[in-house]
Amino acid sequence: MAKPLLRLMKYDFIVFLREPFFALPILLLPGIFFFIFMSIFEKQIGSSENFGQYIPVYALLISFLVLFFNIGLQYVTEKERGIHKRLILSSITTFHIVFTYITRGVILSVIGFLEILLIGILAFDTKITDNLLLFVIVFLIVIGITLLFSLSTHNLFKNSRQVLPFTIIMFQYVLFGSGLMFPVDNVPEYLKFLVYINPFYHMNELLLSVWNGEKVNMNNILYLAFIIVACIGLIMLKSRKKEN
Repeated sequence: MAKPLLRLMKYDFIVFLREPFFALPILLLPGIFFFIFMSIFEKQIGSSENFGQYIPVYALLISFLVLFFNIGLQYVTEKERGIHKRLILSSITTFHIVFTYITRGVILSVIGFLEILLIGILAFDTKITDNLLLFVIVFLIVIGITLLFSLSTHNLFKNSRQVLPFTIIMFQYVLFGSGLMFPVDNVPEYLKFLVYINPFYHMNELLLSVWNGEKVNMNNILYLAFIIVACIGLIMLKSRKKEN
């Protein structure tokens, strides 16, 4: 059982690294943008003392790019091409496929977090949270929720032509409607509900609370729990439709 899984994981990483459209933007661009933006802010305010709060934001952004944008699209494409069916006919199981996605998602998300963390420490002498271990644990939980959200929603689509508009809209929605790129206070009042129903807004708030050592808002936890239940419900509903 271990050998087929290891072969599949090795193949999965090779395919990922051979796709520069995915690999380079996901692994390099967030770190480059973080360095550029923080350099600009440092020149404007003359200090980098409070830059630590941006580390969770960029870590979540990398996690989203890996788990939703990359793995989600790959899942639909492989399903469309019948790759999953051919793998299952061999010694590979559905568990192997999902576990491979989980492994790559966790490894790349953690690498992205470490990249941002090192840039903050080495380039800007950023103050690191006193709750680093707790933050890493919560970040891993957020990775799990993001992957569940990605697979459950992308599973609703049969081919890449159907899923591409959804992915593009969600990409913009997460960037501009979650507080990752722009403060929620700058959003007009009549549009704020779009931010508050965005699961990535609640993930961001949760990570920032843990990073800053602040009390966690239970509304964030409850909403993410609702998202987990909803995603599991989508997976079960899709499975029943396949059986019928």
